[in-house]
Amino acid sequence: MNRREASKNETRKLILTAARRLFAQKGLDDCTIRDIAREAGVSAASVVVHFRSKTALLEVALKRDIEKTLAKLLDSLPAGQGLLERLLHLAKGFFQLYDQNRHLYRALIRQTIFEPVGDTPGITNQSERYIQLMAGMIEAGKGRGLIRPEVDSLVAAGAIFSLYLGVLIMFFRQPEMTVDLATEVLAAMTDQYLKGITANYH
Repeated sequence: MNRREASKNETRKLILTAARRLFAQKGLDDCTIRDIAREAGVSAASVVVHFRSKTALLEVALKRDIEKTLAKLLDSLPAGQGLLERLLHLAKGFFQLYDQNRHLYRALIRQTIFEPVGDTPGITNQSERYIQLMAGMIEAGKGRGLIRPEVDSLVAAGAIFSLYLGVLIMFFRQPEMTVDLATEVLAAMTDQYLKGITANYH
């Protein structure tokens, strides 16, 4: 790495450190690019060079905590538990993370979830990884004879992920909803999905 690249990397680190601190203190809406630049000791133009928008900066700023949470949850997946319990273990861990700063994570979801995937690479990659992870769990269940062999694991994972997103929306919109209640609601919805709701459906 040459001196110029090292300088760019150092500037990026300064910006991210400042952004994490200010986003946590002030939230996304009340934090400006100029605020972050001032905190980092760089120009506002420098912030824009490294991160094309405040949303892009928020994605990267929160990425580390999201990835650390996922790694911790995977390490602590309950052994010998069924698919539902393992899915809920992951979901509850993320509800707990988001509950630490609902305002900030609400802003992240609000600013990214309905935007084109190319504009939100951070949340897109994390969502795709999460779905692939669930698909792998479903595929393993098929291998143990717990899930019908004709089930498309990726489609099933996408359906379960959509249930999770639905409860996450409730969680952000209803400040009184606790982590435990969100997990219970998701448990009921996912359990019903896994069991099916139709009789003799063709």
